[in-house]
Amino acid sequence: MAVAVAKDNQLASEIAHIRDLKRELDTNLATGVERLLPGNVAFLRDGRVICLERQQGDSRFPYGHNGFTFWVCASGYMHANKGRFFLFLPTGSGKEPEISFFAGQKRPDGSFMPFSLLPVPYIQKSERLLNERYAVIGHDATYFFAETSDFSSCIRVCLNQNDSEKPIIAFTILLENRTTSTSDFFLSAYLNPFCRHRFFETSEDCWFKKVYVDSETNNCGNSKTTAQADDTIALPPFVVITNEDVSRTESVTYRMLIRRSITASKQLIDDTKLQNQVCTSHRAYTGGPRRGIGQASFLESGMFSQEVPVTVFNDNAIAGDLNRFKLVPGAAIRMDYLVTLAPTESSLDEQLSNTISRKMVDEACLQARLSLDNTNHQLHMSVRGSSLEGIHDNTFNHFLKYLRTQVRVCAETRGFMQPSPMALIGIRDVFQAIEGHLYDQPEAAKNRIREALSYELLDGRCPRQYMIPENGESALADLREFIDQGAWVISAIYTYCVTTGDYAFLNENIGYCTIDSRDYNVLNRAQEVDSVLNHLLRIMNYLDRNRDSVTGLVYALYGDWNDALDGLGNTTAPDKEFGTGVSIMASLQLFRNCTEMIELLTSLYPNQYEKEIATYTALKTKLRDSLLSHAIVSQNGQKRVVHGWGDRASYYVGSFRDSDGLSRDGLTSNAFWILSGMLPHDLSLRSHILDAMKRLDSPYGMKTFEPGFQPDAPGVGRIPKLPIGTAENGATYVHATTFAIMALFHMNEPRIAWEQIYKILPFSPHQQGISHSPFVLPNSYVHNPELHLTGQNMNDWQTGCSNVLLKTLIWYVFGFRPEFDNLRISPATWFPINGFDFRAMAHDRKVKIVLSQGDVNERQFLFNGEAIPAAKDEYSDIPYVRIPYVQMADDRENVITVIDPKQ
Repeated sequence: MAVAVAKDNQLASEIAHIRDLKRELDTNLATGVERLLPGNVAFLRDGRVICLERQQGDSRFPYGHNGFTFWVCASGYMHANKGRFFLFLPTGSGKEPEISFFAGQKRPDGSFMPFSLLPVPYIQKSERLLNERYAVIGHDATYFFAETSDFSSCIRVCLNQNDSEKPIIAFTILLENRTTSTSDFFLSAYLNPFCRHRFFETSEDCWFKKVYVDSETNNCGNSKTTAQADDTIALPPFVVITNEDVSRTESVTYRMLIRRSITASKQLIDDTKLQNQVCTSHRAYTGGPRRGIGQASFLESGMFSQEVPVTVFNDNAIAGDLNRFKLVPGAAIRMDYLVTLAPTESSLDEQLSNTISRKMVDEACLQARLSLDNTNHQLHMSVRGSSLEGIHDNTFNHFLKYLRTQVRVCAETRGFMQPSPMALIGIRDVFQAIEGHLYDQPEAAKNRIREALSYELLDGRCPRQYMIPENGESALADLREFIDQGAWVISAIYTYCVTTGDYAFLNENIGYCTIDSRDYNVLNRAQEVDSVLNHLLRIMNYLDRNRDSVTGLVYALYGDWNDALDGLGNTTAPDKEFGTGVSIMASLQLFRNCTEMIELLTSLYPNQYEKEIATYTALKTKLRDSLLSHAIVSQNGQKRVVHGWGDRASYYVGSFRDSDGLSRDGLTSNAFWILSGMLPHDLSLRSHILDAMKRLDSPYGMKTFEPGFQPDAPGVGRIPKLPIGTAENGATYVHATTFAIMALFHMNEPRIAWEQIYKILPFSPHQQGISHSPFVLPNSYVHNPELHLTGQNMNDWQTGCSNVLLKTLIWYVFGFRPEFDNLRISPATWFPINGFDFRAMAHDRKVKIVLSQGDVNERQFLFNGEAIPAAKDEYSDIPYVRIPYVQMADDRENVITVIDPKQ
């Protein structure tokens, strides 16, 4: 009889730690110290997220960087891609997963009771036997637990991407016999690699995919195994080969290696005569075309009816195995799978010669964790003494770290995070995210600016979206003229410069693109290169050229930030692509760009750009006057900032009478009236803007429009095709709401702003319909009871609201605002917390801001322990101090202490 549990201290200690945290959470939930967050999740003490069974939606985490993304969902679904290249395809809810792991326990009648070790696929007859099933998502790995009275199992899933060309996906299964007698078990893995540039599988893909087992005999029941010193047996690996035509004249081969090993005590392995089978045919794995993997015939028989060591052409080739063994009471067995890509034949041979071991797998997971630990984060945020109902300090602080990660994911995306042919890299999206990411990883942000800016066209127009070419492909692009793209570029680069002090970057040369004469959706590299500064000047010229000759405001063209409202630029003129429709939001953005460019040129290039400074000063004045004259409509003493109007001002959006005859408020134009700096030119608008925000309010935050647009609303584009109460059409589109929150802080309305933050936080107690990951911001909250919509979300992770909330916290809550020569500190004037700690860098100087409460009558500022006088903003009355960089130490932390009166 085998009597030893495999020595596995590292993984066992990880699992034991997580189980301890789970027991601690259970106690806290039972005693009322903690509550489960919406979506049936909770933050564990160490910041990981535990995900319990939920009836609606799913939680997920994206592992990877440099364009490679491995999505792991709490439901057990997983997929991996680098741009358009999908290693494993995404799977819809309820569909057959591409990655699965099974266990079976022998019953007295000789058949096996099968269990899915991941939550998918769902096997109804055995699911009821589980005492516990949950997932734990961390920044480094995800763990799936399944436990019955007879056995416990854990699957660890992690990605090590130290070499971006050779990402390592590691799966580890640990199965323990909890009975008092020796039991027969099996473990089985099913992996269905895709390895091609497409978002779906076709009937022809099997012709060009081959999976085989690399063993000398190709008879896996007797195949060669390699015993390791740590009680590990290396099993013959699977090799995946796919061929793909990338053009009429070029074909590319992709190679994937799936190495396997099993670990237990030598005595255990000897006594049980470990049995291994492999199957590379999907039909053979399931046992017939009518069966899915959750109904595979081997799940009850405990053996494949036939072994298939190689599959190509006549069936979908997969990597499946079946490993049978006996476990004595208390014994555990471990299986490991390493999934790697091999760019070349020689690389494949090299990896094949590197035999898998338990140590290799643990090292890969350890490196993933160390990579996270060694990341030089410059941005750190935490709060103390939260009085937000149902939200403890720890919950908020854990969320802040996930928010920082969410912004990084959005800033570093290589497109296709939401798989569809046109899910490219958005200029607007990536530059907004860069503007938040630069506070944490400025060098990474700069590299991303270099890349994205190189897709600017020679005339200063930025494409809506672009794709990084690979395998000799041309750069696919979305060249619809959404007018606002370049405005975000200017603001992000301005913020990068004032924050880092890296002014030399403006002189760095970067190329341009031209539109392919044969295909309007393809970009080619232009021969011309120019400085970053001149790229900005060309963008300004492009925006300036696209102004209405009558009003002086910016044309809507194809649309502005609100993509769904893409009808303002339409025209019935047969000889024109666009009419004279105007976007007030884009006009306000250009107004702000003028301020940014004037400040940049004046501060950094004295006496060099007088002509441009004069041009932008005059343009700013013209925009100011035009906005005051044309963007405000009045009725019965009420005023509104409109969103824009259609061709020849034939209809308005966000006015007292829109194209559908309804009186309507729009959110973003009101928010950007504040954020652009227009409010000081007519302070009477302040109350009208606040009134509009009140009318737009809802249980989930402010709506983008109220009322929504009915399907027959004319002239406004595709927004009426969205059901009312969804996305931008009369719902809380969180991106727009965060613009408004920022504007409220800017106006010194912190109480209202915090109310709105509380409403949009996915883990606030009022959130009941969450359908995505409740530990990061979703892109919307829908609400239309007639359609049974109550707080559900369209998407998570890839949404611009994350960077806007992060910047709002940095700029207005913590009050960190670097300028060209000074650091301005101006925290919000009211908080639902007792204090905070904030750390960041400004001009290569470490800065720490600490807010606390004390025995003072009004706010006081201390710089490195010395009191410094404060001033008050002329328009908002927010107290602030300015500290010149020359007075700040560059070899130690500069501490700014803010003391508020006790509440």
